[in-house]
Amino acid sequence: MREEEFNLWLRNVYVTRDGGRMDASTRGSRTANCKTVENYEGDLDEHVERDGLKDLLSRLAYSTTDERQNNKARHRIPINGNVRNGSSTLKSAIGLYQQFREYVKKNGTVSTSSASINKTSHQTSKNHIKRPASPWPEWPLPTEDTLLALAKKLTPFVRFLHPDIVAAVVDSNESHRQSWASQLRSSGIDPDIYLWEKSPCAFPGVRRYAGSKEIAQFRGHTGSKIDQPEQALSLDDNDFPKHLWSIIFRGKPFQKFGPGGYALAHLADHKTYKNRWTEEFEASNAENIPEYFYGFYTSAANTVYVPTNFLKPTDFNDTMRTMLQRKAEDLYGAFCNIAPPPLRVRSSASPEWEIDNFTWGEPVGTDERINDFLNYREKVIDDLLTKRRT
Repeated sequence: MREEEFNLWLRNVYVTRDGGRMDASTRGSRTANCKTVENYEGDLDEHVERDGLKDLLSRLAYSTTDERQNNKARHRIPINGNVRNGSSTLKSAIGLYQQFREYVKKNGTVSTSSASINKTSHQTSKNHIKRPASPWPEWPLPTEDTLLALAKKLTPFVRFLHPDIVAAVVDSNESHRQSWASQLRSSGIDPDIYLWEKSPCAFPGVRRYAGSKEIAQFRGHTGSKIDQPEQALSLDDNDFPKHLWSIIFRGKPFQKFGPGGYALAHLADHKTYKNRWTEEFEASNAENIPEYFYGFYTSAANTVYVPTNFLKPTDFNDTMRTMLQRKAEDLYGAFCNIAPPPLRVRSSASPEWEIDNFTWGEPVGTDERINDFLNYREKVIDDLLTKRRT
């Protein structure tokens, strides 16, 4: 979902029934409702492109008759408490998101200034005097001690894959590396981006789209010919990193919903724009630094599940990110290179952030279904290679 724009629309455009503005607390609740639906029903923007959210809104409907007959809800979101009230709340939030997307479709963007969907609010006096913008207030930031305390609360809930699962992916990559590398190279793709020695990359050749052009092409918003993606067999919308997890735990490829209350997080940046590798990795040979980092995208050693109520700790806290990377190195470093050589995870700059000072949950999953995954991904990669050749 387009969270920042949606919040801006709720704040500056949407008008409540009493003609006022939605307060910050309510805006936060409506956004959280949408994210809850998205966790179980899949990306809201994909629903918009598919049918304008009509099917999702229909399935979120739960009538008094449904309640009286104790019918099962048609949506996948678990409701704690009254199903009709809970479904109605979620439906209302999705209805707001539908209005937001219709507004964007018509207007192209959401203004950062206060506006209203009432036509009269768009009328501006000729004598209006523009006032200079005021500076943002300077609020205190969390101290290092606060961040450390937060990290100690988080680490027991970070879910790493069991080393046996990652080791199986690495072993399979080693057995296919020569063949896949040759085919990637013949397709104009540098295989070392994905298949470095002892690589844990789950889908070599697949990366996340990046930039407005690739996003438009991926989502079918452009009438121009779709270009071959740079250094990739295929672009993805954040599904491929989840296939391994889904098959291991559910026996099926990812189907647009994950474990309740958790979201997938990448430990190291996989895109080139604003990549933070210089702060997070060391290199023994600066001349051999990779130009692209796409292999991190589906890497079995680079993805974890974290609780959604921790607000993306792997995105905004570099110290916490590198600490989690060191934990991945501790779990998987004996049999794989979690980063393409010559990169290696930086050591801790402070004894307080050593991984032994934190409590960790046990790695999750078993290798019971690993062959199902390996067979699935081999077929996917072979199909992508065949498609690229034709």
